[in-house]
Amino acid sequence: MELLEGSRKRFIIPVYQRNYDWKKDNCKQLFDDLVQLVKQNKGSHFFGSIVSYSHGRNEIVLIDGQQRITTISLILIAMVNIMKNGLMTAEDAYLCKHIEEDFLVEKYSQEKRKVRLKPFRDDCEAFDRLIFKDEEDYINDSKVTINYRYFYNRILNNRELTMDELFTAIDNLIIIDIELEPEHGDNPQLIFESLNSTGLDLTESDKIRNFILMGLAPVVQEKYYDNYWNKIEKHTQGELDSFVRDYLTILTGSIPTIKGVYPAFKDYTRNNSNDLEDILKEMLRYANAYKKIKTYTIGSTTANDTAERLAYLEMTVANPFLMVFLTYAEDNNLEMSEIETVLACVETFIFRRLMCDLPTNALNKIFATLHKSVLKQKKDTDTYSSVMIYQLEDKKLSSAFPKDNDFIQGFTSKNIYSMRAKNKAYIFERLENGSSKEKNDVIKNIENGILTYEHIMPQTLSQAWRDALGSDSDRIQEQWLHTISNLTLTGYNSKYSNRSFDEKKTMTNGFNKSGIRLNHYIAQFEKWTEDELMLRKAELEKMALEIWQYPITSFVPEKKEEELVYLSEDNGTCTGRMISAFYFQDVKYPASDWAEMLWQVGNLLYAINPAIMYAEASNTGNVWVETTEVSKKYKKIADHLYFCPSNSNTWNKMSLLKRLFEKYSIDEDDLSFALIPQKETEEPSDLSYNGENRYWLIPSNDNKFHFSEWIKTHDYVFWRHSVNFKEGDTVYFYSTAPTSAVFAAFFVESINHSTYDTLEEIEYWADPTALTTVPLYAKLKLIATTDNSDKLTKDILFQHGLNGAPQKGMVLKGELLEYIQEVF
Repeated sequence: MELLEGSRKRFIIPVYQRNYDWKKDNCKQLFDDLVQLVKQNKGSHFFGSIVSYSHGRNEIVLIDGQQRITTISLILIAMVNIMKNGLMTAEDAYLCKHIEEDFLVEKYSQEKRKVRLKPFRDDCEAFDRLIFKDEEDYINDSKVTINYRYFYNRILNNRELTMDELFTAIDNLIIIDIELEPEHGDNPQLIFESLNSTGLDLTESDKIRNFILMGLAPVVQEKYYDNYWNKIEKHTQGELDSFVRDYLTILTGSIPTIKGVYPAFKDYTRNNSNDLEDILKEMLRYANAYKKIKTYTIGSTTANDTAERLAYLEMTVANPFLMVFLTYAEDNNLEMSEIETVLACVETFIFRRLMCDLPTNALNKIFATLHKSVLKQKKDTDTYSSVMIYQLEDKKLSSAFPKDNDFIQGFTSKNIYSMRAKNKAYIFERLENGSSKEKNDVIKNIENGILTYEHIMPQTLSQAWRDALGSDSDRIQEQWLHTISNLTLTGYNSKYSNRSFDEKKTMTNGFNKSGIRLNHYIAQFEKWTEDELMLRKAELEKMALEIWQYPITSFVPEKKEEELVYLSEDNGTCTGRMISAFYFQDVKYPASDWAEMLWQVGNLLYAINPAIMYAEASNTGNVWVETTEVSKKYKKIADHLYFCPSNSNTWNKMSLLKRLFEKYSIDEDDLSFALIPQKETEEPSDLSYNGENRYWLIPSNDNKFHFSEWIKTHDYVFWRHSVNFKEGDTVYFYSTAPTSAVFAAFFVESINHSTYDTLEEIEYWADPTALTTVPLYAKLKLIATTDNSDKLTKDILFQHGLNGAPQKGMVLKGELLEYIQEVF
């Protein structure tokens, strides 16, 4: 307080400083520190440094520290206003006057503006109104006002400290006051630039180490450092910040940002009853597991190899789970075979999702909470792996564990050649070596440039290749060129070039003499056309299903827990369902319906940053309303800010929340919804019928049934009745080959047709016997074909809610249906 005190002292924030920008978390941290300072009798608390220089006799220009000075001033203003309003009193009868006249206002100044602190730009007007105006005149969306209200409400409502205690706590804040002397050569601008340049800042783990050790007696400091911290640093091998983030993720189920690791660690220690030594012991145990993961020393060759492959995939998102699982395995003496099963499942889960282009951000929450979910359901008679496999296989939509059909479709149709280098090398290492003990070091040889990727059918077709492929050579090349079926490895790529297939086989070091096992299969063929590509595709499918085998579990849960759906993974799942509660940042809130949930989330977001909510409310057509004219249906959030219940469907509510979370920079996984379990007889299914016409997405393969040729001369098609079509349903056809896009729409004219009705189509089937394997058909009437198939490709449909390449009939709904209808 000595810095601020002075009969005529004025603090000026120069124009090159940014506006006041402290957030609620910063304010909370400061006030928490003030409370702790009093409650724990700490005596003092270091509050940072202030860099300034004098301008004239009484003006002090702040070069660094304006955010801290402004924030302390807001606390003082809140204290004065509370005491002036008679809401709290101080034992010191002169405290209110002392604060106001010695720290806030220069009472006898001849100048029009008498406030000691002069913020810049709009902050100055908002700041002055807090002192001289009534509450209705405050500037609501200013961060100055928002943070003032936080302090005002916390002081008044929580009453953690008396006015005298709070003033004493502020008075005991210690700062380093650096006063420049421009007249003696100090250049304020250069110093300001230096303070705000990208210097070597303390890492989050540096701050944590200082936080743990600084207040201890020297002998205890040495003990903790030698026995714990130094070992933790060595085990984590220069990745201490990442380790601490993973450690906190294990304990809290929430993933802090790297820059938020230190505040999150402080919060955890404050809320945890264990002392610092217990926490260090626990960190060291997890650091041991972290070291095993990073050094591939799990315990067996199989487990070590899996850990190395996971590292090569760069899926560090799984580390929190792996750390807590390996620690659990050690504590419970799990068999190595059980550990190998768990690691293999994690690898397969991650890779299958990669092949199906499922979003990686969904993995954050999955792996952050997986271990706790397993232990919650595991009985003494269950193996860990069986419960974990069930947990992963029970995931839906963007969190799903792709089944064989979806995985193989993605694996064989994906542009493998354009994938990230490490992912591509991983795939060929697995295909080349499988589970063989006689391994080729594929990854090392690729990294060293010894092996490269070879297009069997070349990227530039010579006339010899065109002749071999036939009249459809361009289409064949476009469809197959970069897929796994046409790729292999070689050490002689430059010599292969675009030679004919026979030359690639028989030349020196050609396929016939290749040391690469993958090339032995290729060498058996006399030519390389679409027929051979399809045969290799089938062979690679078998290999992939063996290498990345979908795990089997015998676990059956005793009862179905509440179904949780995260905001990040909702693509229509919540539509038509009832909600019982929601979880926001790991806190559960009951909610009787979706509108109540939306109102409550609005309140929670307002508490984090009111300015964003006020900005949202200024947009027309929103559920948030900024008004003074209150309607009966409005629900209040804050002064002049209301929630207006909307009749919009659940899908639109999810879209609104996703937009808000993006503006708040909050992870969508921080919000989840507890859906009321449905009775088994009422469980909705894409293949069930509820009396209303539905919209279907059905896959077709032009290489098997020449659909595009058929509809040139026919306005109908008989299609196998493999899903529960009803008359009047609409069916969109998705071509799995050659276009991987939606191309035509039909409506179901009639059902229950026999094979006899389909005889006209026989000549259009590559294998006519396929017709005889299906007993019933539906007659579909052509509505339209589209010229916009380029806007209806698999990759674009993924952006609008498709969760995997269509393998069977699926009911369309939500954004995906709306998008297809709009484009069509």
